[in-house]
Amino acid sequence: MKERCPICGAESDLQFLSYDIPHFGDAVLFVATCPSCGNRSTDVRLLSEITDKQRRYELVVSSVQDLNVKVIRSSYGRIEIPELGVYVEPNEGESFISTVEGVLKRVERVLKILSREEVGDKRKRAEQILMFIEKIKAGKARMTLILDDPTGNSAIIRDCHF
Repeated sequence: MKERCPICGAESDLQFLSYDIPHFGDAVLFVATCPSCGNRSTDVRLLSEITDKQRRYELVVSSVQDLNVKVIRSSYGRIEIPELGVYVEPNEGESFISTVEGVLKRVERVLKILSREEVGDKRKRAEQILMFIEKIKAGKARMTLILDDPTGNSAIIRDCHF
């Protein structure tokens, strides 16, 4: 399927990938890729009926095994990790299906850019958070992952195989 790229206006390829997510239902992942400018956007939509739309999940990550818990974030989902002072605000066209470790890797990428580009206190803070993430990944520190979605299209799922 084709659609117009919101960045350059060229014709983009749109793919649909369906998932049956245990404890959650059928979902479709939309992926649009522009061959002209390289822009890529994704979104997740649930196909099953949700009775209470807004959903808030909290997961305490206290072991290496918790890094494998699945995280499904729609483009309306907000992620917060209070121990790191990290907030990932909703952004249309930016949804994903990942793991807790995948979420941490996304945060790490941003922090590594900050630690290279910033100076002074901001650089030092980015480096401190990166060190704390390493402790979390080694199972030597805890964190809380909060996922809040007013549309109900996001989830944190402990026992999920897809």
